[in-house]
Amino acid sequence: MEFKLNEDQQMIHDLAAQFAQDIILPNIERIEGGEEVVVSDGSTQVQLPRDIHEALAETGFIGISFPEEYNGLGMGHVEQAIVIKELSRVSPSVGKALDVYILGLEAIDLYATPEQKEKWLAPCCSGEQTVSFAFTEPDTGSDPKMLKTRLTKEADGTYKLNGVKRFISNAGYDGPLVLFALLADEESGKDLVTGLVIDKFCKGYSVSSPWDKIGYKGSHVWDIFMDDIVVTEDQFLGKPGDGFTQLLGTTAYGKLGFTAVFVGTALGAADIALNYCQEKLHRGKSITKFPTTQLRLSTMLTYAHTAELLCLEAADYCDHNHFSNDDIATMRAVQARTAQAKGYAAETATKVATMAVNAMGAYGVCDEYQAERFVRDAAIAPNIEGSGDIQYLIHGMYVAANGNTN
Repeated sequence: MEFKLNEDQQMIHDLAAQFAQDIILPNIERIEGGEEVVVSDGSTQVQLPRDIHEALAETGFIGISFPEEYNGLGMGHVEQAIVIKELSRVSPSVGKALDVYILGLEAIDLYATPEQKEKWLAPCCSGEQTVSFAFTEPDTGSDPKMLKTRLTKEADGTYKLNGVKRFISNAGYDGPLVLFALLADEESGKDLVTGLVIDKFCKGYSVSSPWDKIGYKGSHVWDIFMDDIVVTEDQFLGKPGDGFTQLLGTTAYGKLGFTAVFVGTALGAADIALNYCQEKLHRGKSITKFPTTQLRLSTMLTYAHTAELLCLEAADYCDHNHFSNDDIATMRAVQARTAQAKGYAAETATKVATMAVNAMGAYGVCDEYQAERFVRDAAIAPNIEGSGDIQYLIHGMYVAANGNTN
């Protein structure tokens, strides 16, 4: 067992770290403020600054873990986690933006046909379009049985899509939207959770104003309104009724990306606190001379590095345990690993960011010193794509059912 990155992984790590310093850090204020962009329906939406988005695509980060034939780099989940972590170390907003790009693409990569991948995966990996992933609704959090978005079959064989989705990242960007809706089975009348892809800003598609959040100011979320959107069967992912399995599979991998965001948030907060403590003087010497400062720094880094190891171990497990649509056992095993890592990393981000502010005293709560930005971003960590408690329950249920603590 080697606790070190291989040559390619180290190269990706260094590239991402340099990108964060050269491209992201000088543009933090622009990223947090957003940039107004006119989209295909003529409306103006607030987005991540276009030059940042284009740089992520040109560097290959958006398509890092997707096949080269669809404009990806063909690397694995370990490399994906490394990139998201290092970008989040400087801007959790950019790390989260990249993560949700990848989340929607995971669904297409896992469950789309080759023709669908050519249509949707390839232009998103190259940065021409931006994907969204939509499950959450006003009346449902993690329960597919509470879905209200519905597909209704018409006499001409097409379908009408109606419903509302909530807190959807990238909903104000042009590109494909992966979503889940109920479709009544023609024989039994039973509602089937069905995955499909539509083009954002098609006829019948509209969005709210972006939600004003405590953190992740540079990665925006909207409500989506769908009013009689026409859908054809070639827009389905798989067949009607496959949606719940597709949701589980996509989020099993998706939890890893959020884990990397939270790990980067913790490490970034610790970086800021360490730099401050090294530069802050007491009687001509750095305050790192004090045992209390040393204790804080060590505790922060112990939490952060533990979360980092869990993240990378889960990423490696993903790379060695690929699953198909009907391989529920492997899917559940991957989900348990990523859920455990995500739950711990979310908890760690909030702890470490708060400790960083406290290590800096009054300066920690001032905008100029940046630590408060990490506290605001970390506050969202236990409450995004499934609460922190739910992650531990997913892992715990798997352990209890399988009698395996590994």
